[in-house]
Amino acid sequence: MVNFQNISYIARCLLLSTIILPSFFSCERVKKQNIAKTVEEYYDTFKERKDFDKFMSFYDDEVVLEDVVNADRIIGKKELTEFFDWNNPDFQKGAADALVIYEQIIEGNKVVTRGYYTEFLWGGTKFEAMHFVMILTFNESGKIIKHIDWINYPSNLIDYNNRRNSNEWIR
Repeated sequence: MVNFQNISYIARCLLLSTIILPSFFSCERVKKQNIAKTVEEYYDTFKERKDFDKFMSFYDDEVVLEDVVNADRIIGKKELTEFFDWNNPDFQKGAADALVIYEQIIEGNKVVTRGYYTEFLWGGTKFEAMHFVMILTFNESGKIIKHIDWINYPSNLIDYNNRRNSNEWIR
């Protein structure tokens, strides 16, 4: 047993740092691993595009989604459910996976993902693959609280003359 009264202040600090710091970094590593696992499940569900209830379970009830290019700002899980409209029969996947990921960065509680949505049909009209960058922010419960999209929409999907202005969100 260590007698702390016989150890100098510096030695006590060093001893405590060898105990406390590794456990701190271990906790951070576990958080990153948990977020990485959650993100992998999230994107696997998104790719398959079959289980909408599971997909929505990744989001917090108070989630905010911002689609910067289309200038949509959605607040709340109920509104997000309506916005995604996954069960709309007008949508048909054009490939086995609805999206492809080619780069991902996990830093703290944020995940930045680059990829593209694969071709799809909407109401019988074929839409080309579209690049995207998505930023997801997670809360301590592992739920998405903020979802930011930059999607390279085909020009026939955006009415640039009448769309809202996402620059109004700048604070």
